[in-house]
Amino acid sequence: MSSEAPGLHNLGYVQRYERILAENLPPSFAQFADFFAGTQRLHTLAAMFDRHLKSKDLHVLNVGSGPFATEIFIEAMQGQMITALDYTPEFAPFYTLFQQDGHLKTTRFLQADIMTQEFAPASFDLIILHDILYEKALDMNAVITRLGTYLKPGGLVFLDFVNLRTGWVWTMLGKPNRFRRYDPRNVRRFLEQAGFDVIDWRPTHGSKSISARTLHATLRLFGASNNYAVLARYKGR
Repeated sequence: MSSEAPGLHNLGYVQRYERILAENLPPSFAQFADFFAGTQRLHTLAAMFDRHLKSKDLHVLNVGSGPFATEIFIEAMQGQMITALDYTPEFAPFYTLFQQDGHLKTTRFLQADIMTQEFAPASFDLIILHDILYEKALDMNAVITRLGTYLKPGGLVFLDFVNLRTGWVWTMLGKPNRFRRYDPRNVRRFLEQAGFDVIDWRPTHGSKSISARTLHATLRLFGASNNYAVLARYKGR
C-alpha cells in the first residue's frame, strides 16, 4: 500500500508507464499522456476499493478502461479477473505493451461499445464506470440500466459524475460546457429505483493542476464538489 493514498499499488512503475504512453500514443492523443499517468485521478477510486473490496478472484468489468491505469495501479484490482473494455482503438496496443512488462496477467481487453457489447447475464461482481459518464454521448441512466443485467445480485458498481449544481462556476469562468452533468439528488434517486443501495458517496478532488485544486477547495468551503464518486450494491429488481 502506498503512503501517497490508500489503495494505490505499483507506484514505482508510474514513470515507465508515462514513458510508454508518451512514446506510443498517436499525435492526436499525446496531450493526454500526463493525464492518464496522473495517479491523483485514481485516489478516490483506490480509497473506496481499499475500504469495501476485500475479495479476490472477482469478475470485474472496467468500462472505458483507457490505457489500463486502474488495472495496474489500484491495489484491489490485483488478483481479480478483469474485462477491460474501451471503444477507442488507440488504446489497444498498450494491452500488449503492458503485458510484456508483466502486467495485466488476469485482464482481457475488448475494443467495443458498452451500449452494444453483450455479456451473459449476472457475469460480473463489480462494474467500474470511472471517468466516462462526463461524456455527452453517454447517459448514466441508460448505461446503468443496461449494465444491471450483467451484474450479479449483491455485486457492486462504481461510478463518478460531474455535478450539475456547480455548472454556474464554469459559466462564470467562461469555460465551455464540455461535460454531461447530473444533479446528485437525481443520481441517488435513480440508483435506488434501479435496485441499488448506495454504500459510499464521496466528493472527488484529485488533480495535478494547481488551479483545479484551488477551485475544488473553494467549492468545499460552500459544501459543494464539482465531482462525486459513488459505490453502490445491486439488490436486483
